Amino acid sequence: MTNVIIFFLGFILAIIIGQIFKINPGFVAVAFGFVLTWILLGAKGTSTTFINLFPVSLFWSYGIPIIFYGFADANGTLRKLGQNIMYTFRNARWAVSLAVLVVAAIVGGSGAGTSNTFIVAPLAWSICIPAGIPYMLVPFALWCGSFIGSFWPWTSNSALHQGLISQYVKGVSVDAMSWRIGIYYALYAAIVFIIAFIALKGWKTREHGEVTEIHKPEPFDSKQKLTLAVIFILVALLLVPSVIKTFAPNLAVTKWMAANFTIPTTCAFGIVILCIAGAGKLNEVFAKNVNWNVIWTITGMAMYCGLATPLGVTTALGAWLKTMPTVVIGPAIVLTGAALSFVVSASAVLPLLYTMANVLATAAGVGPGAMVICIAMGVGLTSFSPFSVGGATALIGAPTDVAEKLVPKQIACAIGMMVFGIILAFLGVFNLGA
Repeated sequence: MTNVIIFFLGFILAIIIGQIFKINPGFVAVAFGFVLTWILLGAKGTSTTFINLFPVSLFWSYGIPIIFYGFADANGTLRKLGQNIMYTFRNARWAVSLAVLVVAAIVGGSGAGTSNTFIVAPLAWSICIPAGIPYMLVPFALWCGSFIGSFWPWTSNSALHQGLISQYVKGVSVDAMSWRIGIYYALYAAIVFIIAFIALKGWKTREHGEVTEIHKPEPFDSKQKLTLAVIFILVALLLVPSVIKTFAPNLAVTKWMAANFTIPTTCAFGIVILCIAGAGKLNEVFAKNVNWNVIWTITGMAMYCGLATPLGVTTALGAWLKTMPTVVIGPAIVLTGAALSFVVSASAVLPLLYTMANVLATAAGVGPGAMVICIAMGVGLTSFSPFSVGGATALIGAPTDVAEKLVPKQIACAIGMMVFGIILAFLGVFNLGA
């Protein structure tokens, strides 16, 4: 039990030190990991032992898609896509919040993932305020749209979950789980937005609205058209074999395609094509459009969490969980993920929870697929908090006085969404289809 306490203490300290000193928590976790390896693993505890815990599959599955979609960010493809959709809604002022929802979903689903908010939020606020949209509805539209579009199997956010699941969760289909996560997030976000739209009377414009003209965006240039075409081909290569496989499971060609045309593989080819075609410069994308901070947070935390097995943490945790009522384990994981994600990025929390998924599922008497949904939903529920990345980025572009008024409301809504998620877990909703 001493190892368990030390392990979790190290994890929490890595996050706290990272937050206080503005250091990547992944690197702090790696430093702690070396120390724990030397001290607690005895003769087997060498530096090489810990280095071998580097999550190669996770790094490949998450890093390559982020680099690929960095081209779409660098050459303005995603921003232009958002501008064109906004322009379509220019004559229906009451529907501008719906336009923000659609734009965030499409830009997120086009590969940007939840990073789409950095692109869409400034555009959304510049249009929603003159249109008289209720202030609180804007972050809801951004956050919900982001969740509706950002977790489908071809996106960078799904790549993160796929990498973690393939690395740590046994007994599940990674492909099937990526679809289930996308569906659960999309349905939950749609319900939340409908509630917010009705509660805030989103169809009524407010007094702060003013008459303003939305100008038609410039057409896509040749680089942007090529980037969009490559993205659509990538999505097709991921989708079509899986669809055909559903109706013709024994077809050798689609079996091979489904097994080999994974998101990191297709994105690797996409990077090469875009570089050769001049749609972007790899060095510039590396320097300006790839979120290396998130990549190293995830891989560093995953390396540290890899110590859970050799330190006996998973075994001890499994024995302890057997003493708890099975009905509370799923909701407790939702609560844990939600509480941690309230103040830090989900990328720092997910590695820890996914390494425990099989043990937790066994203790709860459910399949590992059900526990995966509890984990994924838990860390997502409170990301609307202004202290988390999702909630904070939804305020980018908002006037200072407006943002200050929205912060306490976002906190209250994030807590409400957490409670709603825990209730759903108690009711067994996250077990459906597992």
